[in-house]
Amino acid sequence: MRSVVITGVSKGLGSAFFEEFVTSGNRVLAIGRRFTDSQYARERAEPQRVRLRPADLAYPASLPSAAELASFTHGASEIVLIHNAATVRPVGAIGTLPDDQIIHAASVNFVAPMILTNALLGTGVARPAGEGAGNATALTVLFISSGAAHRPVGGWSVYTATKRGAEAFFDTLSAQHADDKRVRVINVNPGVMDTEMQEQLRQYAASGAYFPDAERFVNLHATGGLPRPVEVARKIIADTLH
Repeated sequence: MRSVVITGVSKGLGSAFFEEFVTSGNRVLAIGRRFTDSQYARERAEPQRVRLRPADLAYPASLPSAAELASFTHGASEIVLIHNAATVRPVGAIGTLPDDQIIHAASVNFVAPMILTNALLGTGVARPAGEGAGNATALTVLFISSGAAHRPVGGWSVYTATKRGAEAFFDTLSAQHADDKRVRVINVNPGVMDTEMQEQLRQYAASGAYFPDAERFVNLHATGGLPRPVEVARKIIADTLH
């Protein structure tokens, strides 16, 4: 059975991932601060297959340990780790950003994915060449990134920096396992979609915060140019998992 670990499942793309993987019979460990009533119902109905794990990614110490992840993934023929949780806040000019929001975003977008990945690899699911054979489990790590990781977007300095930094971490992980066909590490740019993040961006646009591209994002919503998260989730799954 495939074991899937996903962060940030209460809304948007994460919620779509959760539904797709649970519905198709996978074992799912969902990590985050909040869960929906339907997700709780799924866990009550199948507690051995669906687990909701409370954690606040702004406090990475609250994330599952290697031992907890080893217990969840034990016996899996394939493990998928999806780093979906992220925050676009703060948006604004450098020099006006609240310190606490910078720290929060760095923890959620950058530090937590590194900590959680390190814990999963600490279970021994995969080892670099020359450090032992590990086991036969296949591992896929998906980091949900952004086009902003590769171009400066006015007002998004923290989001851009944290996404770019995390991509560098996962590029290094990919290089570490370049000779091991069991391990795949992929930075995924999902593109824009109709999520809470887009709603927050429209609020920033209305607030007068420094955000030069605000009109583009407002128009995407007004003209129906934002795909549904479920469509994006299905495409990512089809493109990256076999």
